[in-house]
Amino acid sequence: MRRIGSSHRGLSTIVTAGIMLSAVAVLGSAVVTWSSGNLKAFETALSNTAVANTNKITESVAIENIAFCSNCGHSNSQNVTNVTLTNTGTVSVKITQIQLNSTTIKSYYYSKSSPSFTSCSPPPSGSSTCLPVTISPKQSYTVSIGLNSPVKWGSQKPDTITVTTARGSVFTTQAAPP
Repeated sequence: MRRIGSSHRGLSTIVTAGIMLSAVAVLGSAVVTWSSGNLKAFETALSNTAVANTNKITESVAIENIAFCSNCGHSNSQNVTNVTLTNTGTVSVKITQIQLNSTTIKSYYYSKSSPSFTSCSPPPSGSSTCLPVTISPKQSYTVSIGLNSPVKWGSQKPDTITVTTARGSVFTTQAAPP
């Protein structure tokens, strides 16, 4: 008697199922590996953002001891303001910008060692008062800032002093010169 059909029919079904299972396993492994990498990157970014925002919240700078120099021994002495910045927070603060009456300060005055304006070069002796500067917690930093002529601080008119940090925090106070 003769058989009609193939006797290997069941074998091709098993081979096809094995190939399909192998392909699904390979694709499944690739998807799991890819999603694991993406999840790790997202977790790292979320953690960094949370830490940065927490540090920004804990930043605190007190602008104090504002002194308007009326006789600094320099031709532009009416333009000099001494400001003490104290870090009252729990993290180090990097001061990147100081503004006086919405004018960004770019000149610093060294009254002790070099009575002249300079643009971020240290005086012949002593430490530089150039920005940016990092202030540790519970520490103070005094900077002498000078406004370029013809801008001057005026008598009995409140001047606004604004300090900006590297994290984007802005601290503002007002003081009136004598």
